[in-house]
Amino acid sequence: MAVWSPPVNEEPTAALRTPARKDRFSSLDTLALVRELRSLPRAWFDKASELPDGRLLITFRVQGEGRWEWLIAPGIFSTLRPASLPLPETPGPFAMALRRQLQGAPLLGAEQPGGERYLEASFGQGREEEPALLAVELFGQGNVLVIRRGQISTLLHSRAWAQRVLRPGARYLRPPARKNPFALTAEELRKALRDSSADRVSTLAARMGLGGPLSEELLARTGFDPKVAAAREPEELSEALVQALPTLLSEIGDRPSGYLYRSRTGGQLIDVTPFPAERRRRDAELAEERRPTFSEAAFEFFSSSPPPESARPREETAPVKDPRAGLLRKRNQQEEAIRTLQEEAETLRSGADLLLSHFPEVEERRLTLAGSAPGTLEFEIVLEGRPFRLKAGTPTREAAQALYEEAKHAQQRLEGAQGALRSTEAQLRSGTPVVASPRPTQDPGRPPARRRHFWFEKAPRFFVSSEGFVVIAGRDARTNDALVKRYLGEHDVYIHADLHGAPSVVIKTQDPKVSPGEGTLLEAGQWGLCHSRAWRAGLASADAYWVKGDQVSKAGASGEYVARGSWVIHGTRNPLRDLPLELTLGRVPYEGEMLLQAAPLSTFGRPGSQLLFGLRPGEDRDREVEERTLAQALGITREALQAVLPPGGFSARPIGPAAGEARRGVVG
Repeated sequence: MAVWSPPVNEEPTAALRTPARKDRFSSLDTLALVRELRSLPRAWFDKASELPDGRLLITFRVQGEGRWEWLIAPGIFSTLRPASLPLPETPGPFAMALRRQLQGAPLLGAEQPGGERYLEASFGQGREEEPALLAVELFGQGNVLVIRRGQISTLLHSRAWAQRVLRPGARYLRPPARKNPFALTAEELRKALRDSSADRVSTLAARMGLGGPLSEELLARTGFDPKVAAAREPEELSEALVQALPTLLSEIGDRPSGYLYRSRTGGQLIDVTPFPAERRRRDAELAEERRPTFSEAAFEFFSSSPPPESARPREETAPVKDPRAGLLRKRNQQEEAIRTLQEEAETLRSGADLLLSHFPEVEERRLTLAGSAPGTLEFEIVLEGRPFRLKAGTPTREAAQALYEEAKHAQQRLEGAQGALRSTEAQLRSGTPVVASPRPTQDPGRPPARRRHFWFEKAPRFFVSSEGFVVIAGRDARTNDALVKRYLGEHDVYIHADLHGAPSVVIKTQDPKVSPGEGTLLEAGQWGLCHSRAWRAGLASADAYWVKGDQVSKAGASGEYVARGSWVIHGTRNPLRDLPLELTLGRVPYEGEMLLQAAPLSTFGRPGSQLLFGLRPGEDRDREVEERTLAQALGITREALQAVLPPGGFSARPIGPAAGEARRGVVG
């Protein structure tokens, strides 16, 4: 099913840069929609339908006003208007679940917890039952969920993070909340501004949870330059902000009007707001148009297409599409991705800080629960208005460290996105954008998209050996522990490099009578070494060893402490000497599917295997560029590529069919 996405401004006029087109709701837009839901007279849930473009349509029966429709594009926008869209013949599976659970229920109210791009609508379920919540996420990839008695009853997309799991039957936790942007104090603003090394708009957007559009609007209204360092005049700016924000919220009102901003030269719609936007009014190239309701304006904006050629200024020659249009779209998407990652990293870090700042309280609660109810695995605690769901068996410091690790990964993705944005802007400044070579929609030499998933794909790392054995490994101390406890059987083989911190590698044996041969043992040892610190150190070769699964345990000598991620080896270790640190990236056949893996060259010896690139250790600072180039050449996302690559820098050399493509100018 195609997923709907809003039209993107292509900025055809190079001489005069049109502002970037808005592509999703802000926190203030979400507030306006919540107020529109509240302003409905008595309304009952009528029907739900999934539109062919991926949007969700909910209709209400409204007393005295007929049918109204609530249109939801998860992660992008939402509107509430009198019914006008045709309903599809088939509602769709998620819509059918909504009908079963909410049909006929009255709409009781709507809230915007924490001032986020997230809302909850409550529906009556009877006198003795708690109201059901319909939660709508308008951030990230978006989601829609039904929560009954604190548990997720049904949802659009199942997902999982370290501190939050979204699946049917799971206890519901709201998205991690930042500081409520609508309740900031002057002191909080002053401290954030003084301590920041970034500019004003970036600090307000990321660290204070205001988001880009709201930060820009407040700075425009207070007259402070957004690009000046945040630490400059923090007292004056903070006082001005706490006065401007209530004024802005009052302008939205209980029944918000809508304001559209259109380019005077090209006719494109650039922005939509539930208030008269000062930052847009100051732009002489934009014209303001008012609509009776915000939803009416938002529906017009997000449903609009670029204007027809007849609406554009006439030229003496036939109009030619700006060759920079693709780069401009790319830049807009990268800027939004950076804002989202900044918010994600800051939310995770603040959550970890909050756990540690309340360490005695959280640890006392955890230990009490673990002692009084050993069967209870999880508990919920609210700290300064922010809910946390923790495991009774996990120390508070470890829970905080897990959040710090997630924040670290988000920061790494952020740095990669910032580097990609710098590259895009450099191409725009140079006037000679790099245009990718055209590729067929389906390369005959490339397998179709995989639809079947295997159990071992849940492991942090995996590959299939030349003998067909599945080899899995952990990524850090926590996943090493979990992997060995869950997967290592007495007839399996355990491999470890002679290096501190190397991953635990397990060769799975399906039949106790069939043991892996020397080839698989060498391949697993070499692969494990490549995922250790030996790769980042740039070593040419190193040693490892293997033992049977029944030789591995947590039981050391009397009084011996076994650290997390470490295991005690009993008996003889079988050495694997002088293994080279090099890998081959390619695809191998496995039970009718083609798996992408980075493994020793010998693993690609079976019929149907595809050799693509040879990998060797490289400079850490070059990894980002190498990843982008390699992902583009393979036609996959960087996330999919990162899942199989070793840690640290690498250099890639085309081999097999990829070498031919590189010589023809397709790769790199």
